[in-house]
Amino acid sequence: FDTCTLYFSGRRSIHVHVPRFVSGEADRERLKELAKSYCRETGANLDLGLYSEKRIFRIPGVEHAKTGIPKVEIETEWDRTRIFREANGATPSTPATYADVLWDVFGQARLTAGTSGPDMDASKNLLQEHASDKTLLEFKPDESEDEIETPLIERVDEHPEDPADVPEWSMYNTQEFSPYALASGNPRSVAALRVKDGAFARRDKRGAATMVPAYFYGAIGCNGGFTKHDVHAPLQLSKMDYRKWDYSPGEKVVIIGGKSGSSRIFSVSSREATEVGHALRRDEDGRDMALNYLAEQGYDIGASGSATSSSRETTASRSGEYSNEIGTIWPARENQGNDVEALQWKAEQGDIHTLSRGEKVSLACRFLQNGWQPTWEWFEEQFGSTFKPEVTWRNLKGIVENPDFEKYDDVDVPPKPT
Repeated sequence: FDTCTLYFSGRRSIHVHVPRFVSGEADRERLKELAKSYCRETGANLDLGLYSEKRIFRIPGVEHAKTGIPKVEIETEWDRTRIFREANGATPSTPATYADVLWDVFGQARLTAGTSGPDMDASKNLLQEHASDKTLLEFKPDESEDEIETPLIERVDEHPEDPADVPEWSMYNTQEFSPYALASGNPRSVAALRVKDGAFARRDKRGAATMVPAYFYGAIGCNGGFTKHDVHAPLQLSKMDYRKWDYSPGEKVVIIGGKSGSSRIFSVSSREATEVGHALRRDEDGRDMALNYLAEQGYDIGASGSATSSSRETTASRSGEYSNEIGTIWPARENQGNDVEALQWKAEQGDIHTLSRGEKVSLACRFLQNGWQPTWEWFEEQFGSTFKPEVTWRNLKGIVENPDFEKYDDVDVPPKPT
């Protein structure tokens, strides 16, 4: 199940994308049997009536016909509130065709051919794994489609004897850095690098995935256990990231990646790349320090582990300020002189539970200047699954009606939530 991708349908259902290619009736029946077994063993409630070749399967990003909410990718740990919040605020990119969806699911730069035939054990087709738990998608050979999109490079894998040749050898042959590996349930990856040359691929490495030769000032993987510092190595790019890759040799780049495969990528200065690299050397809080530094420089790092910000996320703009759902623009950096701004910054980094009641009241007083609903939504966003509507309503109502606080004549208190 860890290899599957989950999507909210836009109404009531969760779609489970299984990275296995069903090539015929026997495989379809076997997939259904595996689903039955999974339900029996785990208590899951998968709809076993959907295994039909005529069943329509909606493309991610397409809106549900009845609700108008798009089909969006979700995480297993999200609760119902978080799912609906992300879906309602999402502006996902929609693949042009379902073929694009298959390409993303199976992680291939090109659909490969030539491995199917009478000698293949058909009973194992469904479970054939390839390239990090992805399954090889096979079609009939097409002579015009047998080249991968990026240049193919075949280099000698032996380590060079001359130390002067090691950097060039390393950026094509050593272990690549993947911004997407081990992303489920983990924070985002961060890497600061200098582009060394154009994109390439190797026939027997990661399913011929796109690579970029680079020098890494610093990098940390999603799970925190895969790091690079002051070394030459390849950077692995997903299909989505390669489509938007437009960086020349010598350019300094920061990439913030995760499970979606669509990363935030910035062209940065030499100083900024060096600062991020130094921050990522720290054993404990290096990732947070690097992200905070980028935010302070005005880069849009996003407010969550998602590679794409929803309209209700709080994100840093290139002006160096935080634009949020409260309806205005307020600085929210850690080093602001204003105490309330510092509290806002702390809360938006996921630490609202560490604030005292008085500190939360100070934030509420500030936000209520812009109305009830924006204030309500900000607190709901910060508390997430622990948000308590009745408690929040009572506290905000008390502030609005308390004569000791500022006058909130323009703020209308809505009915108590049930």
